[in-house]
Amino acid sequence: MQLTAIGSDGTVVNIGSATTNGYYGTFGVEWTPPKEDTYTIYASFAGDDSYGSSGAATTVSVGPAPATPAPTATPPEAAPDNTGLIYATLAAVIVAIIIGIIAVLVGLRKRQ
Repeated sequence: MQLTAIGSDGTVVNIGSATTNGYYGTFGVEWTPPKEDTYTIYASFAGDDSYGSSGAATTVSVGPAPATPAPTATPPEAAPDNTGLIYATLAAVIVAIIIGIIAVLVGLRKRQ
């Protein structure tokens, strides 16, 4: 099957050939149009020993490619708030110092 595109200004573009799916009668081809335009796509089948010639057409409008969005900067992650951990550690150290002082004082009293 031969595929041809004709632009709105009459420009003829040979898309190429495609093989028809024997079961469904469908076909497909990848094609990048040369410019934005409205194209009429013609599919023509020359025929063979088992089928006669045939053809079909459809129209497609090709607009501008979507703009590629600019990459956005990922904001840096905020530093974790360790204030509670610092206060808990400080409190534990103070309690340990107080317990140490009490142990020393109790030990001195027992000596007397």
